[in-house]
Amino acid sequence: MTSLADRFWTKVDVVDGDCWLWTASVDNRGYGKIGAGGDRGRTLCAHRVAWELTRGTIPDGMEIDHRCHIRRCVRPDHLRLVTRKQNNENLNLKVRGVRRHRGKWQARVKHNRKEFYAGTFDTPDEAAEAARQLRNRLFTHNDADRLAG
Repeated sequence: MTSLADRFWTKVDVVDGDCWLWTASVDNRGYGKIGAGGDRGRTLCAHRVAWELTRGTIPDGMEIDHRCHIRRCVRPDHLRLVTRKQNNENLNLKVRGVRRHRGKWQARVKHNRKEFYAGTFDTPDEAAEAARQLRNRLFTHNDADRLAG
């Protein structure tokens, strides 16, 4: 029988300097899935398998965060060990108006039930800054963003 590691790496599209994308099945949230092997039919998250194959066991209470915000990415240096709180904090890019769209990063801000578009950018940091500037133009009581600038 083929090992989990052997099966895993055949399903990864490795590109130098970029995300290593999972090419097999994904769940409804976009995370890569791989069968655990055996006859139980259990599946594992591909990014967690990538961590364990390259970095070791994931301690109880810890999660694996995608620094690149690409759920299909299994590149070990794009992953980090975090607590649930830290993982949720990293979601703020999306919450604060940044989302991945067709290989780029979009900045959008909602205000008074309308969505305002601030542009499409090459990096999440550029999009986050555009969203912050747009929030500063739209919102009158936006102390956190004003202090960040």
